[in-house]
Amino acid sequence: MFNIYALAVSLIGGIMITFLANVASIKSRSVPKTLRNTLSYFIGFIRAAFGGEQDDQQGNPLTRAQVTATFLQGTWQRDAYEDYKAVLLNEELIFPCVYATKGFKSDGQRYLFIDSDDLSDPRHIRTLAKGLSAYIPQAHRLGPNNSLVLLAKKNDNNSRTVQEYNTLFWELLNGLAKLDEKAWPSTVPRDIDTERWCFCFGGEQYFTAIQTPAHQVRRTRYAPGLTIAFQPKWVFDILFSTDAKRAGALAKVRALLAKYDSIPVSPELKNFGEEGSREFKQYFLLDENVPAPCPYDKLSDSEIIAA
Repeated sequence: MFNIYALAVSLIGGIMITFLANVASIKSRSVPKTLRNTLSYFIGFIRAAFGGEQDDQQGNPLTRAQVTATFLQGTWQRDAYEDYKAVLLNEELIFPCVYATKGFKSDGQRYLFIDSDDLSDPRHIRTLAKGLSAYIPQAHRLGPNNSLVLLAKKNDNNSRTVQEYNTLFWELLNGLAKLDEKAWPSTVPRDIDTERWCFCFGGEQYFTAIQTPAHQVRRTRYAPGLTIAFQPKWVFDILFSTDAKRAGALAKVRALLAKYDSIPVSPELKNFGEEGSREFKQYFLLDENVPAPCPYDKLSDSEIIAA
């Protein structure tokens, strides 16, 4: 039987949560920090009372302020975010991708959360597809260091290997291709094992990189909970607008990599389109300097467009 009372309670709860989350995220002097913190805790109570926790986010990319307002300290989402933040802001051991740190500090990143690291789960593929679709229109307003960051719930009993994560990663990308509502760009080949191939979604070209809890030697690819960043490739045209800027940035990153990782810099890290380069080999780096296998010759056609 249709339960109008339950519907009303859920609707009112959702409105209250949205209103309070927006107020709690305000950085204006008119809203003291203590009040914002109080509202954040109240949001948690409202979520519990109205049973709204399972509906958090629903594939909508969040800002830093929205993450901290939506997820209380001690929730798995907040733990994943704080772990990610700690790596980027570590001043003693500088994370080699300095552009990721700049993007975090400038609030140019947006965040998605999934409740397991099984990247083949259709729920997670749908969440990321929705998140990327929402992120693409706003990316150009977020500055040259923007990216969409996917954070997974930490698996305390994790037994997956690096190789297993590699397979799951490609299942995720293939699943996204099936849900793409826009045609694959005509300027990008479909064959993955080519110099000009890169991952595309929503008509946008991306560079993507993954960190897993299974990595031990290559620390730049380790995270307590699985983490994936998607960065539009046009940002590199801004950051590396001249050959001198590109060479300087590459030298800086390589120097930091040498200090950060317990393994020599991967030979797969080459400039896009350079002879012999394969961008797909940079997406997932193993804990040894051999290329990670890609289980696909090309990603699947869009099932949305075909329908």
